[in-house]
This record gives sequence, C-alpha cells and structure tokens, in this order.
Amino acid sequence: MAIGTLAAVALGAGAIGSAAISSGASGRASRAATQAADQSAAVQREIFGQNKQMLSPFVQTGNRAMGSVNALLGLGGNTAQQRKAFDTYRNSTGYQFRLGEGMNALNSGYAGAGTIQSGAAMRDAVEYGQNFASNEFGNYMGALGNQQGLGLSAGGALAGVGTNYANSLGNIYGQRADAIGNASLANAQNINSLIGTGMAGIFKYGVK
Repeated sequence: MAIGTLAAVALGAGAIGSAAISSGASGRASRAATQAADQSAAVQREIFGQNKQMLSPFVQTGNRAMGSVNALLGLGGNTAQQRKAFDTYRNSTGYQFRLGEGMNALNSGYAGAGTIQSGAAMRDAVEYGQNFASNEFGNYMGALGNQQGLGLSAGGALAGVGTNYANSLGNIYGQRADAIGNASLANAQNINSLIGTGMAGIFKYGVK
C-alpha cells in the first residue's frame, strides 16, 4: 500500500475515533444535565409539597368559615351544620362564663334592694340576655371573619408557592434543554470538523 494511502487511512481512522470520543462526551454531558435537572426538580417538588401540607389546613378552615358565614347570612351553605356549630359556641365555657357573670351582677343588685322578683328585674334580665346574645353573635361572626382572612392569606401564599414551583421547574428543565442542545451542537460541530479534516487528508494524499 502506498504511503499516501496509509496516511489517508490513518487520517480517516483518526477522524472516526475522535468523532466517537466527541459523541461519547456529548452523551455524558447530556446525561449529567438530565440527572442534575431531575435532582433539582425533586428538591423543588419536595419543598412545594411541604409548603402545601403546611398551608392547606388554613385554606380548608377558611373555606369552612366562609360556608358558615354564608349560611348565617342566608347565602347558602349547610344551615343545620351551622346551627350545630353556633350551639357549640354558645355552650362553650367562655360564653357561659361571661353570660353567668353578667346575670350574677344583675341579680346581685336587685337582691340587695330586695326586688329580685320584681317585674323590673325580670325585664332587665331578659334585656340583658338579648343584648348579650346579640353582642356574642357579632363576636362569633367576627371570629368567622378572622378565619376567612387566615384562609384567604394562606390561599394567596399557596398560590405564590405554586407559581414559584412552576417557574423553578421551567427554569430547571429549560437549562437542561439548553445544556443538552449545546452539547449536541458542539458534538455535531466537532464531528463535522473531524470529518472535514479526514476528507482533506484523503484528498491531499490520495489513495493509490
């Protein structure tokens, strides 16, 4: 075989070997980019899950409070369930304590004057009970409103967490796609360059 032919064959073999090395490097870079992206995405997914788990109870409580407010205002909702909830509130220790303390104070005044059985005492007791119930109903509605506000804030926070999670995933996989694309492009350029070098050598030396 002529020297020119040996040189051409050597150049061609070298180009093929270099192309294979370049292709292997590109593949490794693509796999590394994919692995890194998947690991980052897993971390982001775990963080989002933790935030969702933490915020969801507040959102759910706010939704229940909204249902109670709607039922109390005649805007829908489970009125039977709301009556049960309000009865629970009225039977609570704090409610009964405040009511009892007020009635005791009222009765003590009339008892001291010896008029606890009078019509005025009875009238004032009824009036006090009605005013107390009205005020406590307002307090109950205010407490429900506070729960609604907590739920709304938690819902906004959860929406923000979800948006950040989506943006993070978009960035992660966008960077992965760029890395894979760049590796593939570099690989193609290297192969084309090596093939060009091999062909140039073949034309230079010729095969005889």
